[in-house]
Amino acid sequence: MQRMIENLRIGPYAMRYSVFVPRLYNLCRSLGFERHRMLPSRAFCSDEGQGYPVILIAQHFGTFPFDHGRVGGKVSINRHGPYANHGEDLVIIQASHVGYDADSGRFGVYMRERTDGCGFGSNCGKLAAVLHWYHDEYKAARELIRFGRLDGEQVVYLDNQYLDDKRSEGLFPKLDLLVEGSSDPVRALATSKAFRASKNLREHLGADQWRDESQALGEHLNADLFTFQRQLSRDPEEHDILEQELLPAMPALVTSANPALDAARFVTQVEFDRCYRSILREPAYYGKNLLFISGVNIDVSPRSSFPFPLIKFVPWAAYAALRDGRKFLLEQAERTTAKSAGGKSGSVVVR
Repeated sequence: MQRMIENLRIGPYAMRYSVFVPRLYNLCRSLGFERHRMLPSRAFCSDEGQGYPVILIAQHFGTFPFDHGRVGGKVSINRHGPYANHGEDLVIIQASHVGYDADSGRFGVYMRERTDGCGFGSNCGKLAAVLHWYHDEYKAARELIRFGRLDGEQVVYLDNQYLDDKRSEGLFPKLDLLVEGSSDPVRALATSKAFRASKNLREHLGADQWRDESQALGEHLNADLFTFQRQLSRDPEEHDILEQELLPAMPALVTSANPALDAARFVTQVEFDRCYRSILREPAYYGKNLLFISGVNIDVSPRSSFPFPLIKFVPWAAYAALRDGRKFLLEQAERTTAKSAGGKSGSVVVR
């Protein structure tokens, strides 16, 4: 999963919005879009930091963009029909977003200049809120799953909660990767049971790691060794729309060095695919020009020298369906508007 997420590369493709939007506009014109018929649409988070891209879009396209999204950068595909009725040459821009502090190199944070004390807050706050429960579950499991030697034998200690298959939610260790063969414990303790460690675990840790005193598995509890389950409500105002989408990637996200960035990458990849397929089924787009582009907005935390917000766009993919019958997909490496702005303040280098 982590490898899939990292297919959306950052460093070579990040560009300032002041570079991206005119390039996007020129691409549309090169495809035959007419200025007086063009109507952009954006699927951005509701964060106030996303307002600057909207201003630039309105400036270059000559009209305020249609609102096509929900918190977290989700596309409201039920708005395709109303949107299509408002223009003939249509441009949909979807972007999840993540904050970035250039001074510390941290992703997922952004200085809130309009708060008392101008402290740093989560960005995207929606994605951070979704991840919070899973981070807590993973943090606990790093301590509760332990390993060591028992009577000279290499064992893994599993807290009893992880052996309860009746649980409806929580972190679920992959026992076949942790425990050797039989499910019978070597010893039952007060709140846990000791099992012979699997060959997979023994080889991963190495012989020198095993001691008589048990120790937390910690960072060795990697994304391959567990899954999550959670009972999600269906309240449209809750996190579930994003949470359901992120659930398959949660082990990779909670073990990531940059979970907020990787969450934004993953949502962007999933949203492009989901919206692309909804566009193919939408009859309201027939007979119109349409360009759909998806990417990640990187909100560089403001410095005193920044007169305007510095937001960079990292394109992921694009799809065009034109009135003359042409249709094509552009992958990230093929994006003609995806040339790096290069050498600018606040640039990011994550691959």
